[in-house]
Amino acid sequence: MNLQNLSTEIHNQSRTIEDVFMNFSREFPQLLGSGKSSTLDALLETLQTLENENNLSGRTETAHFTNYEEKYAGLFKELNEKIQNLSLINTDISHIKNDSEEMELIALNAMVVSIKSGDKGRAFSKITENLQQLSSSMIALSARLSSEESSLINNVNTLKDLFQEITSCQHNISVISSKEMKKISDCIVRSSLPLQEMKQLSQSVYPQIQAAMEGLQLQDIIKQAFDHVIMCFDQFVDDDSVEHNEEKLDTIAFNISLSEIAQDVLKDIGDHLKRASDIFSQKWDVVENILNQTEEKRNDYVHNFSHSATSSGELSIVAQLESATEGFQELLKYFSQFQGIQKKVVTVCRNIIDRAHGMYDVFGSLRPVISRLQHVRILQQIEVSKNDAVMAVKDLVTDMDNLIMDSSNSLDTMQVTIETFISEIGEMISVFTKTMADDNAKMSEVRTEKVAFFNSMQSLQDRIYSLMQHFTVYPPEFKQQCDHVNAMLGQLQSIQLDFNRMNGQITNEVQRLSNKKTDFMHAMNLHNYEIKDHKFKELIKKFTITAHKEAAGKIGGFEVESGSAPGDITFF
Repeated sequence: MNLQNLSTEIHNQSRTIEDVFMNFSREFPQLLGSGKSSTLDALLETLQTLENENNLSGRTETAHFTNYEEKYAGLFKELNEKIQNLSLINTDISHIKNDSEEMELIALNAMVVSIKSGDKGRAFSKITENLQQLSSSMIALSARLSSEESSLINNVNTLKDLFQEITSCQHNISVISSKEMKKISDCIVRSSLPLQEMKQLSQSVYPQIQAAMEGLQLQDIIKQAFDHVIMCFDQFVDDDSVEHNEEKLDTIAFNISLSEIAQDVLKDIGDHLKRASDIFSQKWDVVENILNQTEEKRNDYVHNFSHSATSSGELSIVAQLESATEGFQELLKYFSQFQGIQKKVVTVCRNIIDRAHGMYDVFGSLRPVISRLQHVRILQQIEVSKNDAVMAVKDLVTDMDNLIMDSSNSLDTMQVTIETFISEIGEMISVFTKTMADDNAKMSEVRTEKVAFFNSMQSLQDRIYSLMQHFTVYPPEFKQQCDHVNAMLGQLQSIQLDFNRMNGQITNEVQRLSNKKTDFMHAMNLHNYEIKDHKFKELIKKFTITAHKEAAGKIGGFEVESGSAPGDITFF
């Protein structure tokens, strides 16, 4: 065997192993620090942001839509009461209209009597003609009053319907908003849970990587042992360069002893390498098992939740968010409907006030007519009492008096009712207008929040889509580092095989030298031999191999301590 070649190979092997351990020393800390940011983390963070914004988007509407139906209950009740009061006015209007028609008929009959009376009935005829005209005015005004009252009732009923539409619109906004918020929240929960499980599983790999680093603790021991083997080889002496047999025998014995020490240390190195390799391999098997499980979960997640998922599209994050966006379009429709109803309410409220005042204006016209009727009725009574020619209409005059009084009473009743209505409906509409203004302000705030949220959600949805397109649990460099570690583990296992070969070569060298020593001893008629050269002995004393103190002592002829851990090497 060429000791120089073997020494060179051991030198190279030492550097190779040192490089492997140095690479391990670099790769493991990088692996431990590479899991701080990944697509999984970004996706979880994005979903959490979406959940937070979804919750914030419901703050105003939750407060606004609480008991919104009860808020209008009092207004509905008041409107119903107003409609009932107006129905009472309708009865009074009918009385006035009927009375007016009867007065007109009486006037016609009185006119006939006065005409038959000739010149004697001319004055009465003139009075009766005025009475007929006033009766006609009463009929026209009562018809106008009836028309105003009908229009007023229609407007009040319209307002009542608008109240119901407003309540219904708010109800729909509340229901749709709650449904879409829940849909988004459910989507986030359903899609976040597997991510959190995946995150927990993926994080469990780092303690195992940390545990695999225990193999690095043998690095210094192996390096020191290699240095000792190399020192042994450096001290070899070529026995062919020695002339005398005794010196040659001394040299051979010295080389044998160094070879045996080197052989033992190399065996220790092999044991340390196997131990380190076993630590790396066992822990790395656990690491790869976790990585495989994580990748399986990642594939399942992409299959179930990505935009391209078809077999379980209902679980797709993007599909769920797109569905919520469609719901938002419906929500905007009801926001617009609410604003449209508000405009109608303003118009109807104005019409109610106008119609109420219109009725009051009719009363203003009716009151002078009643007064003039009463005046004409007095003139009739005077004329009948002094004119025998028209005495036949005395009863008609009495009936006319009763009808006028009845119409006057009905007018008084209606006036009180309409004045009360005008006062109360004004207050009610004022309260309602304020309530509607508050509702409109709150609804605008709700709409603003919803629009802001869905604009943000659109941006987050695009981010989620992008993340799902390139969804990874670990950063890209993590896999490269793991592949490098796998390659180094294979290299370390290959080195172990080389150690077996090198040990075999040293064994052969020890045997060759031993045979050579035996031949020299036979030639010199020696049965035992110890190293004589003090230089060789001193050289051996210059280093102590704690794991092999006994072997060193045998070579040098001195006793050594024992008890240090195998593999600990100290150089002097």
